[in-house]
Amino acid sequence: MAGSVYKFEDVYSFLVPEKMPPFWVEMAGVSYCNGHYRIDREDSDVTVIEYVYKGTGTLRVGQNVYHPGAGDIYILTEKSEHAYRADAADPWTKIFVNLKGTAVPMLIQAFRLHKKVLYSDCRAICPVFEEILAVVKKNLPVEDTMEKCSMLVMKLLSRLCQHEARDQRIPEEAQALKRFIDSNYQQNLNMDDISASIFRSNDYANKLFKRYFGITPYAYYLDVKMANAKALLQRTSLSIKQIADRLGYKSDQYFSKQFHKYVGMTASQYRKHVE
Repeated sequence: MAGSVYKFEDVYSFLVPEKMPPFWVEMAGVSYCNGHYRIDREDSDVTVIEYVYKGTGTLRVGQNVYHPGAGDIYILTEKSEHAYRADAADPWTKIFVNLKGTAVPMLIQAFRLHKKVLYSDCRAICPVFEEILAVVKKNLPVEDTMEKCSMLVMKLLSRLCQHEARDQRIPEEAQALKRFIDSNYQQNLNMDDISASIFRSNDYANKLFKRYFGITPYAYYLDVKMANAKALLQRTSLSIKQIADRLGYKSDQYFSKQFHKYVGMTASQYRKHVE
């Protein structure tokens, strides 16, 4: 890397021991990239797993090119040759974990994730990344950190495996509803807007979405909205009004009322709670 490639980076690293154990977290954190962000690795000595909070960019693995965006996860395995860069106009904010050890590629293969790089619509898995980050921040004895992180990485890979199996049997209409919500959660939507995206009735859209995702589409829309509200409160210095505007609320008062109903505390209380 050359020059400044981050607006800000929150990183926690661990010195690699001389005798490498089967599992080791080399580094984990959040990257708030700028338009100069670029990583190039030939014969990578780490496995990198990243979740994109927001922004876009380009990823090349061998001869294959991908464009990870908000809600996506990508896995770059050890020994791979890859390069990735943030979009200059809309750079990434990402949470990541870099892993070493013989157990890591074995786990990825065991969960049948070794033949694919990019996984879309993975917002439900993001909290596992945040659990890993919470552990590495605690300043525990390194053995305890690695033990807890190994279990959480197993959980992450298991969730991703389940995500892939589920997506293979979900009808296109149900996936289209989910994509519409994921792409438009910053808008002020109602159920009519959501069902109209697939040219179906509210009743049909509700039954279809709940059958395959276990929740109504409007409830999922609120889940996504609140998850992003939490992320903005925790990871930015935006005011409550600015967050309300960004999430498509007509007033910060209505946003605050809905946030309190959903989370059980006010937005200001939540921000102090997670500091």
